[in-house]
Amino acid sequence: MRQAENKVIIEGILSEIDLKYGSFNKNGTQMKSIGGNIKIRVTQEINKEEKQLEIPIQMFASELTNKGTKNPAYESIEKVMNEFVSIAAAGEENADRVRINSGQIRMNEYWSASEQLISYPRVNASFVTRIKKDEMKSKATFAVEFVVANKIAEVDKDGVETGRIKVQGVLPQWGDKVDIIPFYAASAGVIDAVSNYWNDGDTVKASGKLDFSSQTETVYEEVDFGEPIEKSRTINVSDLIITGGSQTPLEGDFAFSTDEIKNALAARKADLEARKAKDMSRSKSRTAPAQSGLGSDLGF
Repeated sequence: MRQAENKVIIEGILSEIDLKYGSFNKNGTQMKSIGGNIKIRVTQEINKEEKQLEIPIQMFASELTNKGTKNPAYESIEKVMNEFVSIAAAGEENADRVRINSGQIRMNEYWSASEQLISYPRVNASFVTRIKKDEMKSKATFAVEFVVANKIAEVDKDGVETGRIKVQGVLPQWGDKVDIIPFYAASAGVIDAVSNYWNDGDTVKASGKLDFSSQTETVYEEVDFGEPIEKSRTINVSDLIITGGSQTPLEGDFAFSTDEIKNALAARKADLEARKAKDMSRSKSRTAPAQSGLGSDLGF
């Protein structure tokens, strides 16, 4: 199965750098690596609303390629870590303006201690370029191919329709693997096109904008007596907003066959089940309360 088109382009201001050296075991040999996250601040219009976004970028590379030669991706990430300047380090005026030309959308998926599958899209990239301030055109866009799994009206936590259409897309990645990625049609024209032209099982092209942002919400918790307790919580948004696409499905060699997709989805399901016990064990160990020892000290 071929790898689908999956391209993310981002231009913005380098906001944060959180990269570090590491290592991993490969066939009994310790391999040096570098990885972590950076954030890029982007201001762009989404569905007629201007938004300031903080887009996290996942980065990772081993020091050497499979052929034993120096890995250009490792050198690129190392340069970002050691030479680039972020808003967090020097303020917005002095921070580097950067460009990513070949990012990819991947799903970050893991099991929680309560047996819930946590799943959300993120951007992976290996190469970041510094650009001049006057060259920067702030944006975060994607262009992808995927197979339409289903389309449903999006509802909020109270079950009320939001007016958007959620499109679940099966996107073939490298190595015959697939991700199930949620995309959203938000504008009237796109909602109409997606509803009328795209059918389940179609291979389609879609382009759009990243809406990766954080919102702080204040809630009040009632108590038995006295004033309610004010609490703040952060809600992270990782939405992929469709702004255009193909009206007719791709055909011939450009279309993914039903058998290919079914086999890849079955392999994905098996992989998630295999990871379930491991992920849940790790989650429980992180959330387990520390033993204070007070009970034995007091003779209880």
